[in-house]
Amino acid sequence: VIKNPTHRIRHNNKTGRWLSTFMAQWHPSTTGNEDLFVVGSMQQPRTLEIFDGNRGELVRGVQGNALSAVVSRCCFHPSSNKLICAGGNSSG
Repeated sequence: VIKNPTHRIRHNNKTGRWLSTFMAQWHPSTTGNEDLFVVGSMQQPRTLEIFDGNRGELVRGVQGNALSAVVSRCCFHPSSNKLICAGGNSSG
């Protein structure tokens, strides 16, 4: 639990629709000075966003033709130090 936040991160999560809530997930084995987390976004084109929690900055936005819907659930590969992430939603 973070009692005294040090950064505020601007993120497009204003859905205005019946969507599952966005749930960020921390990278399970981040090393060095980065604490990475991934979260979906309402941004167009659809994007998975990877942030550095220590700096409060966007590290990378992942986009592509296969990412055609809002991604409300995301995760990293649990045993890889590489940035392998996946996302989905509850719409089927």
